[in-house]
Amino acid sequence: MFNFFEEIKKGIGSIDPNLINSYNLINISGKILYVEGHTGLTMLSKEMITFKVKKGRVIVEGKDLKMQELTENTMKIVGQISKVEVV
Repeated sequence: MFNFFEEIKKGIGSIDPNLINSYNLINISGKILYVEGHTGLTMLSKEMITFKVKKGRVIVEGKDLKMQELTENTMKIVGQISKVEVV
């Protein structure tokens, strides 16, 4: 199966592997946020979703947010995403 993130990691090569392997976020037009490498969901509402990553926490703010997919280490959030902040 094709894994987008694995293909990108193969092409990068010389960057610190700890930075590459911790987590990945892709925001598509403020409507879809795809996450790889989360370590747990901490809050879920229509206006805010927060989750843990290896070295911090990610806060997603917006309107009509929904968790469309959730697996052990990936998630897909849909809605009107106005802000994604890593703290």
